[in-house]
Amino acid sequence: MYNTLIVFASEHGTVEKCARELFRLIDGKVDICDLNKRDIIPELSTYDSIVIGGSIHSGKIQTVISEFCETNLDLLKNKRIGLFINCIYKGEKALKQLDEAFPRELSDKAVIREYFGGEINELNLNYWEKFITKQMIDQENLVVTLSAEKIDNFAKTISNHDLHE
Repeated sequence: MYNTLIVFASEHGTVEKCARELFRLIDGKVDICDLNKRDIIPELSTYDSIVIGGSIHSGKIQTVISEFCETNLDLLKNKRIGLFINCIYKGEKALKQLDEAFPRELSDKAVIREYFGGEINELNLNYWEKFITKQMIDQENLVVTLSAEKIDNFAKTISNHDLHE
């Protein structure tokens, strides 16, 4: 049986929601690690696959995700990797954010990379976050939604260990 670790950081709950859905959908033994709530990270060498996810704020993924990737880069390069982001954009802008979120060495070897979209829960935003997010959505006519189809496809791809890295 294959085992997978999902490592994520969630600012407003959307990434955690996606990570928990992946946890439910991925075959085999699956563990989950919220970097914002854990001081100790599970032993990465014991996992076959590692999924890393975070959200994009002001064009960048959370610092804790960047630091995790850089600190563990050598070990991660030898694992089956899945990378995801949550962002309010779709298409080219979302792909650009996905490209810039993770180190090139991880992106190049990932068996799957995806953006899941996003959602806005105003109760979890401070005044400035609400203001800036509303302006971005209005200016660019964005429809902000999560893609259950992309999450499902991501889980199937990570679960399929016949895929070569």
